[in-house]
Amino acid sequence: MKCPVCFSAWDDAKGTTCPQCHFDSASADARDSQKILKAREAFKEKASAYDPDSRVSRLDVLKPWFAVVLGFVIFCLWLRACATHGRMF
Repeated sequence: MKCPVCFSAWDDAKGTTCPQCHFDSASADARDSQKILKAREAFKEKASAYDPDSRVSRLDVLKPWFAVVLGFVIFCLWLRACATHGRMF
């Protein structure tokens, strides 16, 4: 089956309720376009993929950049050590 709300697919044997957004495709008004649109908007508000800025802190964004800078500094120290045959200064 394919969910009309979040478009995820699952096996028919697992039931009619979507495992991701929990929309019941077998309900009486499951084909109602207004209900589907409201369920999509509710799912978008809950999912972090649609609102990443509210759930990702600034520190989480900067951590990879700190690692890149630290790696570059270590690489420069290694190059300096190799060029001077082990004497750093």
